[in-house]
Amino acid sequence: MPTLDTEPSLLRQTIASVRAQTYPDWELCIADDGSGRQATHRVLKRAGGGDSRIRVDRLDRRSGISAATNRALSACRGELVAFIDHDDTLEPDALLKVALAFGRGEVDVAYTDQDKLTPRGARTDPFLKPDWSPVYALGAMYVGHLLVARRDLVAEAGGLDPKLDGIQDFDLLLRMSEHTQRIAHIPRVLYHWRAVPGSIAADASAKQRIPELQQRAVAAHLRRRGIEAKPTPHPDIPHRVRLRPAPRRSHPRVSVVVVSRGRSKTHDRCLSAVLGRTTYPKMQIISTACADADGEEQRDGVLRLDSGATFSPGRLGQLAASRASGDYLAFLSEDTEVTEPDWIEQLLLYAEMPGVGAVAPTLVRPDGRVDAAGAIIGSYDPAVPAMTGFAADGDGYYGSLSCAREVSAASMECLLVSAEGFRDAGGFQPAYSRQYADYDLCMKLRGRGLSTICAPAPRTITHRTEAVRRADFDVIDRGLYVDSWYGELAAGDPYYNRGFGRSAADYTPAAHGARAVASGVAA
Repeated sequence: MPTLDTEPSLLRQTIASVRAQTYPDWELCIADDGSGRQATHRVLKRAGGGDSRIRVDRLDRRSGISAATNRALSACRGELVAFIDHDDTLEPDALLKVALAFGRGEVDVAYTDQDKLTPRGARTDPFLKPDWSPVYALGAMYVGHLLVARRDLVAEAGGLDPKLDGIQDFDLLLRMSEHTQRIAHIPRVLYHWRAVPGSIAADASAKQRIPELQQRAVAAHLRRRGIEAKPTPHPDIPHRVRLRPAPRRSHPRVSVVVVSRGRSKTHDRCLSAVLGRTTYPKMQIISTACADADGEEQRDGVLRLDSGATFSPGRLGQLAASRASGDYLAFLSEDTEVTEPDWIEQLLLYAEMPGVGAVAPTLVRPDGRVDAAGAIIGSYDPAVPAMTGFAADGDGYYGSLSCAREVSAASMECLLVSAEGFRDAGGFQPAYSRQYADYDLCMKLRGRGLSTICAPAPRTITHRTEAVRRADFDVIDRGLYVDSWYGELAAGDPYYNRGFGRSAADYTPAAHGARAVASGVAA
């Protein structure tokens, strides 16, 4: 814990919350960054003199939060190190839950849920986080507190960087993630972040240099990982980074598959948008709408396949995939309209990242509202679209709309997957009639250790109506999906915190979760 002229009453509360831990095997290493406030010195002297587990060091002059934290780290003897700010507090069982998480499996880093403390000490604004989401972490500093890591891993990553004071813990997490993916989430509110005037907790725009530093940290992280992308601060939302494609050195062939139910107007609009707007140079276009007697024809640069008498998106997608020559398959519903010339490049940006199996954009209705930002599994239905009705240009829940992030599944209304990954996962299951073949594919990719990403861009409009959705409902498809993935559905969505209600996929805390936040009990 670094300190600097900390308000004495708040510092006492922070230290008291550590001393109140039910887990006994702890030490508190404090480095004071040249405080001039004598009252702060008195609190530190009294704490260090009254408890041998508390060790206090003082820097001769102010050196910054990273230097002070590194000084405190140098005094640590524990196998694990946890970072706490000088005016925040912990739940009494915080370290116990951390120790249990590290003890029950192979874990190198762990983080918990958190909330905020108002100046009057009231708890508010719970942040219920997803499980480890490395792509989400590029856009939003979502991990925050309580951050705990193995001490030798912190040393291997190089400790905190003084040049990035203000986002030092975020940068450290990115660097640690380059050494390990054994990062665990403890889904309990165990850390209380003090929202005092002038802090980021109280005002996201309080520290003006944060966007620049965040961009710099992400750019360095991508460079070290060999990922070619350009991070830029979000123009409207503080502390959010958006990734844009870097100029490409090579262009893998992409087969764009338009899955049609034979409605000429919507099919033509979709195909016209792909042909008229796409600038990607190596593209094959396949449509499952063909009136040719032989069942297949090449016309106007489009390979057209006969869809047959019965409309089945999974079957048609599988048929088109068997005719595709691309390294990647981009599936589009005929109700989908791409709007940006580089939409393929934007999806490839994520599809080419290590560990990614499929990529989908946020589907937006013509009125600017979200139709689907990925899908949440194990909710009131086996799999439901996330954040339907939200403003598409908003932040969502802590960056869940403004940033790309991991999701459990996404719709083939617009879905990019590598041809190799598609084949290895078995493609679309032909037993599904109208629904769930796409979600099923994402679950199979997940079983192979590959994630599905939902990105805020490219802007992709869906013209699919509620009447069409209702007509596509199939109870047998639903039953097949539940039977196939019962264990995963029962376990809940790893990217949708169990503290949220299950009656809607809108990130609203459950009633019991709200009571838990107020009382300090786990959600």
